[in-house]
Amino acid sequence: MSEFCPVHCVNIGCPIPSFLENNQAFLLTVIGIGGSGLTVLLSYCIKSRCQKINLCCGLLSCDRVISDPPVKDTTIDVEIADSPSVSSLA
Repeated sequence: MSEFCPVHCVNIGCPIPSFLENNQAFLLTVIGIGGSGLTVLLSYCIKSRCQKINLCCGLLSCDRVISDPPVKDTTIDVEIADSPSVSSLA
């Protein structure tokens, strides 16, 4: 008596999953790392005080005019009110 082995029909009943279905966690990780890398690069370029920025060996370049930040008035006017002396409270 022979036994029926279902191994020969494993891929017949179900469709083969696509590349995206098999690797969705990996692709999400790669997209997240790439997006965060671009975010870091963009924030560096925005906060930079450089007038000429070259990226990718000159493939992307930017000449910009940087204005000086406004100078804030840092003087503080303090008025001291008359207060009772410590010796008169004792």
